[in-house]
Amino acid sequence: MSDKWKIGLLSALVAALALGWWLSGRAPRERKQRSFREKVADVDTAALRSFTLVAPAAQGGVPILFQRDSLGWVAVQEGHSTRAFQRPLNDLFTALSNLHPQAVPGSDPAVVRRYALTDSLCAWFQSPQVMDGRPLRIGSTTTGPANPTLEAPPVATAMMVAGDPNVYLVPGAFSEIPAMSFVDWIPKPMVNGDHDRWDHITFTFPDGRSYSLDRVAAGWAVSGEPADSLKVEKYLYALSRYYGNALADPADTLHARPLYQIEVEGRMADSPIFLGVFAAGDHLIARSTLAPHWLVTTFDPGIELPRMFRPPEAFLPDHWSGGSHGANSALLKPAVSREQNSRLRVNFASRFRARPLGATP
Repeated sequence: MSDKWKIGLLSALVAALALGWWLSGRAPRERKQRSFREKVADVDTAALRSFTLVAPAAQGGVPILFQRDSLGWVAVQEGHSTRAFQRPLNDLFTALSNLHPQAVPGSDPAVVRRYALTDSLCAWFQSPQVMDGRPLRIGSTTTGPANPTLEAPPVATAMMVAGDPNVYLVPGAFSEIPAMSFVDWIPKPMVNGDHDRWDHITFTFPDGRSYSLDRVAAGWAVSGEPADSLKVEKYLYALSRYYGNALADPADTLHARPLYQIEVEGRMADSPIFLGVFAAGDHLIARSTLAPHWLVTTFDPGIELPRMFRPPEAFLPDHWSGGSHGANSALLKPAVSREQNSRLRVNFASRFRARPLGATP
């Protein structure tokens, strides 16, 4: 064998030994990085039949049991039950179906406290259909950098599994859902449904004047004037998804004075839909024909009035110049006579007859 061949073989042997050394050092590091579980928990949300959420101890910590029936989900707490608000349920199920860890901050007590996963700070999820009933701890939500990495992930929620000391960060921001109170889980409908089936929406104001949005062949019209259909559709989409925030005392309706009204007519089974906003002393309340008779919600005039009762000009093309705006808008229909207005108010109020205080779902 020539010296040239010997040198070539020796070089190849040295290269092979160097590669083996490099790989042997890299493998433990990769194993260390991948030592956490591939999935925090395997949750088949379609197979769920019941589960329990427990809010953090500082927020009461009273368990809420969720049970599936033929109509959906029912929330039960201390003898009270309600149809569960579906939107946060959907958000929770979406998160639970994707519990792949984005990072593992560690298992030290300081890390557990930092992510609100101690017994007193965490919320709990538990189901007979998930991990043989072992509870999952749900901690705080963290927001990562604009360019996330394994060590600094994007928006994620901290979780722990019974029997595993590690803190896991999983995709999504859902820590507020298990912290919801029983009252939060009561649906508080306003003007909801499939807005693609709405054809005629009338807005009535305290002075008796009104305007309407009407579906026409070309899109939408506002009090007979061609509207910017994109603006109308965006508004109706938001309106159809908006729910009330808090419950008011049903007794407030006994002497309430009607102020604002939305009436929706269209091709839906529950047409027409009425939303009434009433003055009850020093505050406003709202009632909807989509809600049970006992359900009355609070109504924030600073936030909800401009969100729901917009002036007619809000739906016109930007180039429209058909007259005055606001309270003097030419698009507002004149107020009816005093006698007619009185009769309308009686009919309006009768749609929302109050039930005695103490009526429960």
